[in-house]
Amino acid sequence: MSSVKEIQSVKNACLLLEELARRQPAGVSDLARSTGIDKSAVHRLAVTLGSTGWLRRTADGRWYFAPGLLAVLRAPAAASLVDAARPLMEAARDATGETAMLVVPDGDRLVIADAVESTHTLRVAVPVGTEMPAKSSSALRAIAALLPAELLPAWRRVDPGLTDGVLRATRSRGWGANDNEVTDGTRAVGAALCGAGGVPVGALVVVGPSTRFRKELMPGYGELVARIAADWEQIPSVQG
Repeated sequence: MSSVKEIQSVKNACLLLEELARRQPAGVSDLARSTGIDKSAVHRLAVTLGSTGWLRRTADGRWYFAPGLLAVLRAPAAASLVDAARPLMEAARDATGETAMLVVPDGDRLVIADAVESTHTLRVAVPVGTEMPAKSSSALRAIAALLPAELLPAWRRVDPGLTDGVLRATRSRGWGANDNEVTDGTRAVGAALCGAGGVPVGALVVVGPSTRFRKELMPGYGELVARIAADWEQIPSVQG
């Protein structure tokens, strides 16, 4: 155990930022209740972080991340995510023989952050770094099933098919499905990858041509992807 004494105010600032990331914009009272930090301390931290340009305040006094900070953090965060997910994608590709990819939310769209392609001649090739269709996708269904209720409306505008029934079934299974709904001739299954507080930060997806990725294979592949995605919690770099 380290003999270096922790700085409580810094630790509290980290807790505050983590909570704000889950529920921004948020007021001081709400943040104090959810973090367990004294209200006056939360106020001082928010004002200090606001003076550095990390946070901004709405007209009604709630705090949110400054856009400039998000731009600074996005690139290294994405790189860390890709590094941590690469072994999972390779395991999914090797076990199924199909293309596996890491899909991450970016605002109200989904982006293919990384992929490992199938070795079959006939395969689904996915362009890394590009937006993928979100509506009816296994990735969005897997992510949305675990999102806090307050974050669902934005995604339901993208995909009105994210009904309570669909999300409940996806949550119960542990994986989302896409049966020729996004691109004709392809099937996919996806499982959410969760970060701090259990909020999804992306999805592990396996996709293949429906001539080989037959409908009867979907449950087995879905359960496989869900098991592999569960290993995400054991990767040290994700816990930081």
